[in-house]
Amino acid sequence: MAENGAGIGPRDAAVMEAILKEMGVEDFEPSVIHQMLEFTYRYITGVLEDAQIYSGHAGKKELDVSDVRLAVQTRVDHSFTTPPPRDFLINIARQKNSTPLPLIPEKFGPRLPPERYCLTANNYRIKDRKKPVRLRSITDIYAVLDSTRCVVY
Repeated sequence: MAENGAGIGPRDAAVMEAILKEMGVEDFEPSVIHQMLEFTYRYITGVLEDAQIYSGHAGKKELDVSDVRLAVQTRVDHSFTTPPPRDFLINIARQKNSTPLPLIPEKFGPRLPPERYCLTANNYRIKDRKKPVRLRSITDIYAVLDSTRCVVY
């Protein structure tokens, strides 16, 4: 369990620590209390400023409980949202799931452009190692045929 120094700290920090203990939080960083205090101070300051604006708009000289309630309600409506009811979500899910999924096409997988435009296509040609033979006479033809051991009939 985190301690506030040696038990020294503002009264509000002790209240925040008591709230955490009451909620069953035993182990926390000391910065958590500071973050909770910062959030609380900002929230209360914003609510009281809004309540002053509402009070001035109503022509009152002092804040009233009704002004603070209106400011809190306005803040809750704009800052915190509640999830939609479960039945509403179930109806939406039924409507969405009632339309069947499209059929899988015959050709599935990633759609690629023609092979000549893909990086996977061959962009080279293998050069023959043998030099082309120039045949000038019939004796050259017989010499090539003898070297390859082909029989000509």
